[in-house]
Amino acid sequence: MSKHFCFCIPVRFGVFLFSFISFALSALSAALGWFLLHLIDTNQLSRLETNVKDDDKAAFEASLHKYKWAVIVGSIIFTFVALVAFFGFVGSIIRNRRMVKAYSVLTILSFFLGSFASGFVLYATWSHKPFCVTVDNVKSCTESNLSTGGKIGFTVGIVFQWLIQLYIVTIIRRYYQQLEEEREYRNDFRLNPTTGGTYEAKEGLLATQGAYPYSDNQHRFGSNA
Repeated sequence: MSKHFCFCIPVRFGVFLFSFISFALSALSAALGWFLLHLIDTNQLSRLETNVKDDDKAAFEASLHKYKWAVIVGSIIFTFVALVAFFGFVGSIIRNRRMVKAYSVLTILSFFLGSFASGFVLYATWSHKPFCVTVDNVKSCTESNLSTGGKIGFTVGIVFQWLIQLYIVTIIRRYYQQLEEEREYRNDFRLNPTTGGTYEAKEGLLATQGAYPYSDNQHRFGSNA
């Protein structure tokens, strides 16, 4: 039978939805990363520095030039994530086990990397240490201006986002396990995909309840049976 999440939603629809969202956000992030790299190479960072103090502007530009490699790596990673998320999206439509597996593995990996990044962001938020870079023997620093309440709200948001990502990882893994169980069933019993009478979960993205097979006049039991 089909696995579900949130009590009644098929995990296949969850993978379909989350892979589409992941693809859209990753593709957007990759595009922004490559655009930022273009601005760095062409010295056009001033296009992003509206309403920024001169000291913060200097620190911002110096940071991006010094850590240009990080922008490149981030852009490559988001591009790769977008491609694999696209595979997961297609895999959920055509029920391809290998595509869904690749998407599941990448989601687990990105979850652990994201957890590490979230921990670093929280440390930077609460450590009260400014971020400084030195370019041409000139040191420029910038630091967070969040209040204690703002930091608490930011921390709650990070934790909530982490829990949602963990749940998404679980849903994708469930769908991959469902496809594995269906494959094992077909191998064990030499059956092709059939209708709802076998184990095979052949529902659509949003499963609907079919008619009860013994509810028509030809199959009902009554006084004339």
